[in-house]
Formats: sequence, structure tokens, C-alpha cells
Amino acid sequence: MLAIKGSFRQIVLMYAIAQMAAILIGAVTISQIPVQSEASQPSYAGTFLLYILIATAVFLILARFFPRGFRWLLAALEIFFLWGTSTVMYSLFLPETAATIAGIVTAVLRAIFWRSSIAQNVSTLIIAAVSTAVVGLSVAPAVAVLLLAIMATYDFISVFVTKHMVTLAKALGARERGSGEIHMLGTGDIVIPGIVAVSLLRVGILPAVLSALGALIGLITTIWLARRWKRILPALPSIGVVQLALSAVGLCITAFL
Repeated sequence: MLAIKGSFRQIVLMYAIAQMAAILIGAVTISQIPVQSEASQPSYAGTFLLYILIATAVFLILARFFPRGFRWLLAALEIFFLWGTSTVMYSLFLPETAATIAGIVTAVLRAIFWRSSIAQNVSTLIIAAVSTAVVGLSVAPAVAVLLLAIMATYDFISVFVTKHMVTLAKALGARERGSGEIHMLGTGDIVIPGIVAVSLLRVGILPAVLSALGALIGLITTIWLARRWKRILPALPSIGVVQLALSAVGLCITAFL
């Protein structure tokens, strides 16, 4: 489970950077990545949720019975995905061979500076931004919205009902109290809203930017409530509500321009 860690202000800043980077990458590569036929069907959102449930079940079992193996698995997955996503990022401005080498170097540096929180945050931002751009351009906006709605519901249930996401968060070092402590935001809270924003690039840049802005405002709302109530809260519900509202504003403005 990748995550960005830091103070509340740092998390907000990194969240904004990730969303804008995803939109920028998406805008540059939009002509190269067509909407996939299977990703334009509503069933894609259900399949995505199924994968999430399976991965979560595996992670919970590992975290409970094999905590050391769980952390090694997360480390291996992070380095693998960092290599792949950073290679894609570098390929935007470097030849293929140079981009591949740069991706390998980036992954090796992450392994060397494994205990660095800065390295972890940079790694997470690269993985999140590139993954968001690729997936966002591959799905239709309606499917992206459906995916957001499903994942927001799942996020709410996993925090307040089953509470298994709280267990995972604590296993990875999230804390509930004290505004000066280190806090954590999962990659899913970055990627899922980002997919909606990037998918709207096919409609126009304004809906995409307003959508990302809505996600940021929703995150700030969640952070404010978490600080006030001093507990772990699901981020996607409030992010989704504000994001969809501003997305609708952007679509309406675009329609009348």
C-alpha cells in the first residue's frame, strides 16, 4: 500500500502536485492512448473493485500473520512500479533506451534511500501521477465517475464498518492524534479522483482542471474534519462529492463556450 506521508500541509501540497502532474502527462499523451473498449463499459468499475478486494484480503492476511513478509512485498511492488512508471515519465522527453536506463536508476536510488520519507513521497507521486494519467485516458468519463462512486462507498465501509482499512493504515504507520504528527494518505485517494479528472481531458481542459480542484478541496475538507475529530477518516467520500460538483460546473461552462 503506497502512501504519501507528512504534515497536513505537506500532504495537501503533494496531492495538488500529483493531480496537476497527471493532467499534464495526460494532456501530452492523449493522442497516444485511446479509450479501451473494455474500459468504456460499466462492468470495468466492478472488475476494478474485485481486484481491490482481492488485493486487500491478501494484504490483511500478510499483515496479520507475516508482517515482515508483508513489508518486503510492498517494497518489491513499489520498486517494480516505480521502475515502470518512471520509465514512462522519462520517455516523454528522452529516447527509449535513455528512458529505460533512467527508470532503472530511479528504482535503484529508491532502494538505496529506502528509509527516506522524501524518497517514499517522490516515489509515490511518480507512480500515482503516471498511473492516473494512463488509466484516466483509457476509460470513458462516465465509467470513471462510476468507479469513483463505487470506491468512495467502499472507502466509507472499510473505515467505519469493517474497519479493515484502519488496520492496514496503522500497520503502515498512520496515526490518529496530534496535528504535529506524521499522517498518511493512500495512493488510491490520489489515483481514483485523478482518473476522473484525466478522463475529462477528452471533453476539455477546463473540466479536468476544475475536477482536480474539486478533489483538492474535498481532501482539505477531510483533513479539517480529521484534525477536528482526531481520527482516521475515509477521504474519497468528501473528495468525490466536491469533485463531481466542480466537474459538473466545468462541463456546463464548456458546453456553453
